[in-house]
Amino acid sequence: METPKRPTLGVALAPQIVSDLVPHLPDTHRLDNLPVDGAISFMGEAIHGGLAFVAVSTWKGLDTGTRERIASHESWQFLLVADQTDPETLEFMASGSFLTLVTCPLDGAKIARALHQAEEVSSMYQDIFMMAREISLERELLARKNEQLAFLNQVLTRASQTLDPAVILSNSAEDLGLLLDVRSVFGVFWNAAEGQTEAELFLPENLPQARQEDWINHLLSVAGRLSGDTIRGYQVSFLTSRDGIEDEAPELDQLVTLPLSLGPEPFGALIISSREATALGRDRLRILTSAANHLALAMRNSLEFRKTKARADHDGLTRISNRHNFDMRLREEMKRHQRHQDELSLMMLDLDYFKSVNDTYGHQAGDMVLKEVGRILQKTLRESDFPARYGGEEFVVILPQTREDQAWTLAERLRDVIGQTVFRVQRKRFRVTASIGIAGVKPGSLAKPESHIFKADQALYLAKASGRNMVCCSAIEETSVAN
Repeated sequence: METPKRPTLGVALAPQIVSDLVPHLPDTHRLDNLPVDGAISFMGEAIHGGLAFVAVSTWKGLDTGTRERIASHESWQFLLVADQTDPETLEFMASGSFLTLVTCPLDGAKIARALHQAEEVSSMYQDIFMMAREISLERELLARKNEQLAFLNQVLTRASQTLDPAVILSNSAEDLGLLLDVRSVFGVFWNAAEGQTEAELFLPENLPQARQEDWINHLLSVAGRLSGDTIRGYQVSFLTSRDGIEDEAPELDQLVTLPLSLGPEPFGALIISSREATALGRDRLRILTSAANHLALAMRNSLEFRKTKARADHDGLTRISNRHNFDMRLREEMKRHQRHQDELSLMMLDLDYFKSVNDTYGHQAGDMVLKEVGRILQKTLRESDFPARYGGEEFVVILPQTREDQAWTLAERLRDVIGQTVFRVQRKRFRVTASIGIAGVKPGSLAKPESHIFKADQALYLAKASGRNMVCCSAIEETSVAN
């Protein structure tokens, strides 16, 4: 007997998306790509629901009423296809209308993962439904089962209210405290990039410094065991403090480790420190596993959202922040500067005679130079500094808590590193130089950010006019004008 095909709908998908999507759908799914009104009618007539793919560009163009008509078909699961880089994608996902996000270009792995998530969610709700039936049949367990459902609902609701992975984990620490005595919650997630597996560790912010190394080593060992790979690097993020302090080294008999996965392989793990770890019983272990399934979907989405946001905020060529992100960051730093009366400086950097590099060696050589300058900025600047590509061959850097003379010293170091860098193209070698303008912002200044950018730009102009390959400060530029 032939297995019935599950309804799979495309809501006004572009032909290219359809052609990329169809080859990766299993035989049990048949894609019907319909206009918006036709898709709404189709969903209304389907008895058991199905899957619907909606592109970001399509959803963005719909009015609120049409979006509500689509989302009202609760038996359908909606998957958002990121056919364009748009900051509003995060808002669409946060609305709760979509199960997950599928990024372009589409491939078999992404489609398989999305379909697996849909099946996992369907299975999860089926489990909850079966639990409800069991409650109605076993009256003596009614109160306890209701508490379990309320717990799962709280975990699911709170996890879906934010796109910040640290907030999701902090909330889960509070929620899990309703089920067992939770001392602390830790998280570890890993990802393979450029042939190496790296991890992100989440620790409570009130964890004593003396215990951090012990817990970091334990989380890395969990990541290595579950990923089946060697962790080559890691970064640490901190969770909001809870009452009490985890002042002991990891004890295996007091830890509950919950792998988080949306497919055959886990991508992370939740580690709960609790004195009840060895006495949980079957019921609580079962509910913990269901909670982990809820959190896995929320954490995967939040980590993917963070990647999407990073791509929207960064320049695609140099991998540093773009001008839009710089403008927002500068406004934030100016408010902080005015509130705390700190020093602040701006640096504007321009590569000298950059057009001749493109004309002589080709635009690929020019791109190579821009990438390397972006790397030099990230490597040479301090962690608190904020570099961005301002446009073309021009870069800008925010230097918090930095006087103009200190900024000049840092700019000279940058200018020297750039000037000493040798570029090679088709057996030819060349160097580039940079002119840099510095503008210091005095404590208490109420001037608008644009005026400080203008001062840095004027200082850069002075460096260019004075022969290039030098650093000029706005104070020097002002003195020059006064004379």
